[in-house]
Amino acid sequence: MKSGFEKAACVILDINLNDGSGIELRHRLKAEGISVPVIYMTGNEHPAVRTAALDSGCIAFLTKPFSTQELIEPLKKVAGQLNGGDMF
Repeated sequence: MKSGFEKAACVILDINLNDGSGIELRHRLKAEGISVPVIYMTGNEHPAVRTAALDSGCIAFLTKPFSTQELIEPLKKVAGQLNGGDMF
């Protein structure tokens, strides 16, 4: 799967995509050997969706609407793992 994901520092995915689910995409990437940190965002607060997302190995699960700070925190975590946290 040559998609550019292998070069990403982090991927932000909506749970509900037009052609599938962000969780399914995460599993496909993982199966292709692409282990990029994933942040999910969704308007779906169903506990089963949250559980499936967390079980897929995401670094954050954000329910819309969410604050800018809620998004920045997991991005800081990724930046810290990549380069000592100098991104923000």
